[in-house]
Parts: sequence; C-alpha cells; structure tokens
Amino acid sequence: MRKLYQKPFFWICLLVLCIAWHSPVSGKRDTSFDSKSKATIKKAVLENNLLIMPQLNKLNFGFGRHNGIEYFYEKTVSKIFFQDRKLEARVIDVIIKGPNITLELSHSILGTGTIKFFFSDELLEQTTAEGIPMILLETLGDENHQYVVLDPQSKLYHLWSCNHSSDPNLSARMRREDAETQGYRASGFCFKKMLYLPRFTVEQALEREWAMRLRDYEPIENGSKKQALLTDVGKKVLQNWPLKRVGYDYAFYLSDSRRIDAFAMPTGKIIITTALFDSLANEDELEALLVYAIAHIEQRHSLKEYYSCLQDEEYANAMKKLAAVAGSLAGPASGVISGALNAALPETSCNPQTLGGYQNVYVQEADSMASLYFEAHGKDKRAIVSLIKKLQFSDLSEKLHPDQRLTGVNEDYYYERLKRVKNTRFMYFGNDKNFVLKRKGKPPVQLDLIAQRFYKKENTLLAYIDEKNLLQLNQDASGKLITKLLVKDKDGNHRFKLNDQFLTEDVWGAYLTFEASSPQKQNVLQEIEKVVLSLVPAKGPADRESSEPGDKLIKVASDVLNDQTGTKYVFVPGTIEW
Repeated sequence: MRKLYQKPFFWICLLVLCIAWHSPVSGKRDTSFDSKSKATIKKAVLENNLLIMPQLNKLNFGFGRHNGIEYFYEKTVSKIFFQDRKLEARVIDVIIKGPNITLELSHSILGTGTIKFFFSDELLEQTTAEGIPMILLETLGDENHQYVVLDPQSKLYHLWSCNHSSDPNLSARMRREDAETQGYRASGFCFKKMLYLPRFTVEQALEREWAMRLRDYEPIENGSKKQALLTDVGKKVLQNWPLKRVGYDYAFYLSDSRRIDAFAMPTGKIIITTALFDSLANEDELEALLVYAIAHIEQRHSLKEYYSCLQDEEYANAMKKLAAVAGSLAGPASGVISGALNAALPETSCNPQTLGGYQNVYVQEADSMASLYFEAHGKDKRAIVSLIKKLQFSDLSEKLHPDQRLTGVNEDYYYERLKRVKNTRFMYFGNDKNFVLKRKGKPPVQLDLIAQRFYKKENTLLAYIDEKNLLQLNQDASGKLITKLLVKDKDGNHRFKLNDQFLTEDVWGAYLTFEASSPQKQNVLQEIEKVVLSLVPAKGPADRESSEPGDKLIKVASDVLNDQTGTKYVFVPGTIEW
C-alpha cells in the first residue's frame, strides 16, 4: 500500500476527485447574490409600488429579456395577477435565495400574491445589483403585455412574453384584435387556455377515462346542419347562463348512434346521439337538454360522483389493487395504468353517467337549474317537461325489455322530477342582492345572493362567495364546521344552514346552497338589511334545533351566532369597487 501512495498519478487522481466533488454537476459556477447586493436590491424594491398590466393569456408564468438575455418568472394563482385592469401593488417582502428572487405583493382589494424570478448565471454576470430592481419592478408593467408580435411567414401571432418567437423588439406588434382582422392566427403555445380550478387534474383524468369508455360514440362530421344547430344552441345557452360560469371550455358533438343517450364529460365536452337529437320536437327541447348537460358540468357532478366512489368499499378495494399494479410498473410501462383503472372500477357505481344516471340528489339539482334558467329568461317550462317524459319513455324501453330486465323500475323517480320542475318557484335576485364583508387590514369579501327557491316545504337560498378560504373548507373530520346564514330583512331574521353536498368551488370562490329551518320554509327574503355568515363547531350550540315557532327560533339563531367558540362575519349591502 505504501508504494501506491508514492505514485504521482495517485495524487493527481485524488486532486481531480476533490475538484469534482466541490464543483456543480453542470460544470457552471454557482452564481448568487452576496450580502451587499441583497441589501441593495431589497432597499430599492421593498415598499415600492409595482405596476401590473393585464396578461393576454392568463397564465401563471412568462418570459422577459434583459440585454438580450432571457429570464422567466412564475406567479401564484392569485387575483392580483388574474384580472383585466391595470393596477399597482405594493412590495411587502423580498426573498433572495441563490440566483432567484421572490416578491410578495399586496393590494387593498385583491389581496396578496407572489412572483418568483429565475435568473441565469449569464444574466447575473452581465448585470449589476442596481440593474436587478429595474427588472423586478418593470417586468409585469411593460405595456407590451397588451400587444402581440407577428410572424409573417407562419401568419401566427405570439405573446410578447413568450420564449419561442424571434426577438419581439425586432418584430411588428399590434393588438390581438387587429392581428386577427389581418388574417393572423393565435399561436397555440402562447394562448393555450389553462384552468386553475381545484382538483381540475382529477376531472381531466376522469375525462380521459370517459373518452376511452365512450370510444364507440364517435362524433359525426362537423359540417352537418345538425351539428351546426347543436353548436349554435349550445353557445346560446352558455351566453344566457344565469350564473357566472366556472370556466370550462365547452364543445358540443353529435354521435351517429341508434341509442338515445347524452353524456356531459367533466371538463366541458358534451356528446348527444343522433337518435336523441332526432327525437327532440323543437329547439326549446334541445335547449333544455343542453341546460341539463351544462348544469351537471358547472356543478361538477362527475367529480362529486367520483369522490362518492372513493367512499364506496368496493371501489376502495379496487383502488388498492390498482395501486399494487401501478407500483409494479415503471417508465413506458406506466401507460397501461389507465387500462388497469378501467378494469378495476366497479361497473355499476363509477361508469360514465348519462344525464339521468347521476345520483338522485344531483339530478334534482340539475332539474332546479333548468327551472331557474327557463324562469330567468321568461321561457315556457313545458319544453323541460316534454324532455323528461321522453327520457322516461326511453329509460323504460331499456329497463323493461324482456331480454335486458336487470333492474327494477322506480315508479316515483320521474313523477317526482316532473312535479319538481312544474311546481318549483323562484325569486331570482339578479344583481340586486350584493353584500360586502369589510375586514380591517384585509381585503373585503363579496357575497351575492343569486336566487331563492321554493318547492313543497323546501326553501333554499343559492349564493356565491368570492373568498372560499373564509369557509375553512380544509377542516378535517375532527374539526368539522357547520356554516349557517342569518339573513335580516324587514320581517325579521331568517336562518339557513349550508348543504355541503351542493358546494361547488371555482378558482376563487364557491357556490353555496343554504336550506331554511322548518318553521320558516315559505318566508320570502325582501329588503335585506344584512347577512351574517357563521362557522361553528359541528358538536355544540350550532346543533341545537328548535321546533318552537317565531321568536324562540330567532333566539336560538342569535345564541349560535354569538357563541364564542365560533366565528361570524357580517355582510352589509354593497359591491366591491376598485
């Protein structure tokens, strides 16, 4: 061994290994900011106002150039970045880690958001600590974000902040509308729509599974008159939708099939068979059918059905088997997981549902939305009734076929649906019932009452809140909260309780369905003075119910709202303006 240590090549090799050990894998020098540069940057940026221009593509990332060198940035999915107006936000924090810098921004109405800049070694080597603040403060405020750059060869237009067009400083620029009038088309890379809904990736996975199972329902040619009518009526329904839509991209397809079917796929694809299309008597029935399809999608019923499946023991066991299969796969082989999922799903509970095949509670919700849509636009609900009767006829022809009679017939199912559609009454508030929660030192919250619905002894209130975090939706089972609403109008107090089953989240807020207590089933809300939203523990004073009429019920509601273990928010009439 001593002879080995005496060999010159041994020491050379050891030196090479030491150098390699302390060097980055890429061979590049690890460039970052020293303490003096950090102090200079923070002093120049902190507490300054940063101008934010509306982004044409509503993506959470973008590219910039400084001295011809590219850098990119990532934004959180915050209201502060996803809006259509120019604004200024204050820099309240600066975090410098390695070559990257993160700014936390604050706006009095839109709340907070962060943007992280990723700088290359090349850029940092060719700029100064004095030049970095200019990049940080001016990137999002560049007026070029309102323009597109043109590629005359491909006749495509690109975002100013993309990384795949030629230097935008050397290209022609114009507004997007003007580019399209000159025959330019949008680059798919730049203007690919991204939807930042919670659990949207689950819906995308469900859609892929649906597509595989519905592969026999191939759409017919786009040029047909039937397809054109379907698309036109679909667009009409979307334009007239009585609520703010969640944000899905919708597409309407006819499938050449003798089966009378329709499917509303989770992310906006609607398939209607030619047999069903040809069975509709008029455009009003087609409109009713599409209202149902869109209602199931907007209220995210497929996602809710999926989570119901997760609670099903049979499904849970199937998923355990799937996990074992997936765990044994690697690399390209993992592509068969989708097939394994298809084989593992219980046939009855998790298959793609036709429009009438959802859980009864979701079908009722779609029935109510169809009624609301037709009433809000002054349309005759006979088209809905006719559609339901035709679907009943088709359903019975399947279930009562001598060779296919596998399930029983629920005689009351369609009868109850028809009664609900015919006899449901609405008070549609439109834009008249808006309420604001003003919070000291925090952004205000908007709560809008949309409609009050009456059916038999049911009295429900549909509302939208633009800050779902207020509801503390992530409470676990041990910390479950009950959400209640106390509406004070000229007739007194009206108490409602949230039905969690109908809660539907969008990017920022949530649609809420509240149910009135039994002694107040038919009270109509009018001249509302304020709305009190309360969150109280599931076990405790909030669970107290009263069969006593009048003032004793109001006292129970007041006791709940004043309970020290809960939280209450008082909304007053108004609309947030900025």
